[in-house]
Amino acid sequence: MSTPTHDKPLIRSVATFLAFVLVGAGVYAWQQASRAAPRKRAAVEQGRPVRVLELAPLEVIPRTFGYGAVEAQREWQALAEVSGTVVEVADRLEVGRVVQEGTVLLKIDPGTYAIEQGRSEAVVKAVKAQIAEIKAREASAASNLKIDERALELARGELARVRSLYEQGAAPLTDVEVAEKAVITAEKTVQTFRNTLGELPATRRVLEAQLEQQQAGVATTRLSLAKTEIVAPFTMRLREVNAALQQVVTGGQALIVGDGIDVFEIPAQVPVGSLGSLLPPRKPDEARPEAGAPSRLEAIEAIVRLEGQGVQRSWKGKFRRFGGIDPNTRMMIAVVQVDDAREAGSQGPRLNRGLYVEVELRGPPRADCLAVPREAYHDGTLHVVGAEDKLELRKVEATLVQEEFVCVTGEVQAGDKIVLTDLVPALAGMLLAPRVDDEGTAALARAARGEAP
Repeated sequence: MSTPTHDKPLIRSVATFLAFVLVGAGVYAWQQASRAAPRKRAAVEQGRPVRVLELAPLEVIPRTFGYGAVEAQREWQALAEVSGTVVEVADRLEVGRVVQEGTVLLKIDPGTYAIEQGRSEAVVKAVKAQIAEIKAREASAASNLKIDERALELARGELARVRSLYEQGAAPLTDVEVAEKAVITAEKTVQTFRNTLGELPATRRVLEAQLEQQQAGVATTRLSLAKTEIVAPFTMRLREVNAALQQVVTGGQALIVGDGIDVFEIPAQVPVGSLGSLLPPRKPDEARPEAGAPSRLEAIEAIVRLEGQGVQRSWKGKFRRFGGIDPNTRMMIAVVQVDDAREAGSQGPRLNRGLYVEVELRGPPRADCLAVPREAYHDGTLHVVGAEDKLELRKVEATLVQEEFVCVTGEVQAGDKIVLTDLVPALAGMLLAPRVDDEGTAALARAARGEAP
């Protein structure tokens, strides 16, 4: 049977396609048969990327931080020592105002005390006049006594002469009797003046005792009169004002309370034992400090900071004393003193009672400290890049522990590369790919110098 003419081109196309497919399959089979087996590459171990710093001796400043409320070192409470009506009040006597030393804050009516003072002074003048009169009488009696003693001496001489004449028969008995009467009269006069001189000193002593009593009364009234004025004993900021014009006050009533503004104290709470790291090392021959010798605590410096709501101020201070242990927080209280907190000419808020501040305590610098960041210290172990970049676990001992760094000694030395990256798990001998952390090194140096991050 013959094939139709129009089907012949289609048959030729199919045959051509099949030929190409068969040729391609043959070429692929030949290539696969002649292809060599692939070579295997040797496995390369990859190191763990880590940040490191090179250990170097640094001069460090040991520090500790605490917080506390500011208190005035000097506080003053004005108590009414006399009773009366307030008749004068200083201008703008208000809570929060600063008053200068010597300012008369208020006056209590002095009328009653002024009258009493005048009465006492008049009595004193009267007693003094009586004493002066007694002294004049003493002087007069003493003078008259000398005269009458001389007259008595003459009368006795006359009596002796008349008796002698009477015994010789040259004078009558009446002359003797007259002479005797003259002697008796003279003796009586002398005795009177002697009695007077004996009585007047006793009277004078009684009056002098009365004078002392009256003078004490005058001093008391003067003191009471002085107490009618309430005067600021030092420059202060008023905390309480409990008196007003025409108010009646009584003795013992609290009128004004003020706080000094020149010296402040901050009882800051710091961790127990933290001050020990701030003290300079004790000298080998320093068994016990001598009396009057400077204490090691005097080497501790303080910086008081006030921060918050855009306010940032600082003041220099000094460690003053221990304040015991706070039973609630179990923290140690370190009392810091700030002198001349007004800082004339400075801008911003002043240091005042009641502010809550941060206190930084600094000890003297320590040289040759092998310091590492706190995150690189693992409970007595440091991760160190050893030979062939293998991890080594070195045992060390902390000689100074700070918030940002630790000074160590032990199985490390200057030049060792300390791993900063936290390795979990940290296996000795694991391969590392160390990279020096310049930023971490600079941050450690700033922390060692006590600079802000």
